[in-house]
Amino acid sequence: MSSLFARLIDIVLLRRGPQDLPAGRSVLLACLSLYVLIAALSLNIGRTPDNPTAVLLLATGLPLVLVWIVLKLRDRASRWEQTLSALFGTSALLSMITLPLGFDTGGEPAAPVIIISLLVFFWSFVVDAHIWRHALDTSFAAGLAVAMLLFVLSFGIISSVAGPL
Repeated sequence: MSSLFARLIDIVLLRRGPQDLPAGRSVLLACLSLYVLIAALSLNIGRTPDNPTAVLLLATGLPLVLVWIVLKLRDRASRWEQTLSALFGTSALLSMITLPLGFDTGGEPAAPVIIISLLVFFWSFVVDAHIWRHALDTSFAAGLAVAMLLFVLSFGIISSVAGPL
């Protein structure tokens, strides 16, 4: 398990790609479980959305479908498990960084909290673009476009179904 965490950290640091994760459902389930755990914790810290269960289900289910569609369109469906493992695993690691920042202190968040949260948010796009670049054998710019498109699409679907986030 520590080998998996080391590889995920290397992906977050852009030193490895999703192809460096072991293939298989057990790795995907481990990354998905970590993601669900961290996402559930973050949904219960600070301001809770109107329907946190729907948010969690959609935030977990949409990538399963959307990643498959994107990979299938580029004839790379065989990379589905490793790509999802990388996306879920790195998202969980990055969310762990911001988890303590979400605690509600009763007032407006301090400037350092906002800055760190924004840095992690934008870095997550860089990491996702890096993952997509490798998964699709394309440029970083194309990977970033895919990451941003899927984020906007997922955010729109989740907001329309589960209410404002």
